[in-house]
Amino acid sequence: MKMKNETILRNSFGEADATRLLMPKMKTALDGGGRVTILVRHAERPPLAPGDRTFGASLPLTEKGWSDAQRFGTTLALELRPKSVAFYACGTFRTLQTACGMAMGLDLAETGSAIERKVRLADFLGSESPFFGSVEERMALAAQGRYHERLNDYFRNGKQRGYRPLKAAANLMERQLDALHDANWPLVVAVTHDINVAAFLAARGVVPFFTEETWPGYLNAAVIIRH
Repeated sequence: MKMKNETILRNSFGEADATRLLMPKMKTALDGGGRVTILVRHAERPPLAPGDRTFGASLPLTEKGWSDAQRFGTTLALELRPKSVAFYACGTFRTLQTACGMAMGLDLAETGSAIERKVRLADFLGSESPFFGSVEERMALAAQGRYHERLNDYFRNGKQRGYRPLKAAANLMERQLDALHDANWPLVVAVTHDINVAAFLAARGVVPFFTEETWPGYLNAAVIIRH
């Protein structure tokens, strides 16, 4: 059965209003045999070191980040009452740690029903992102300063040094996200980095450009709801 893509929204699960907006839509889709994909930025981390070519690959979450990740999982359990949740992360430690914290948070909800879960790796959520071109070019772009302005140029024009064409990359990202689902795993949480969330939202016309204040923060997400 072909599913209809209902909506893609930007959301912060730490904000009560945003949670109230999305959770009923997500639950309706899941209860009706649809599926939900949450492409979410990892929880809070320490500052990155300037010029770090690994982009802080080994950085752990802060204590607050770990607590927020668990709270995220608890919110999913209480609001959606899912039978299962599939968590995916890339090899960056903070994304994997976020996914594990979310999985642990399911049990903190004490819903009375066991929720099946799995945590797996997906390279396309990290260094193998469809949006990323040459790492050397991306580092050079960042070193020139005014990085968010240059990314907004990418979001507006669809092209930028160090990045692949925006629309084609977003289409590939969505196909890869869809492939994480199967009949037993209708709810997928894909933990990634801010640029992937921003680029996906921009490519789909949800947020055409970002300011410093609206750039995807920790645990901000793009949510795809399919019926």
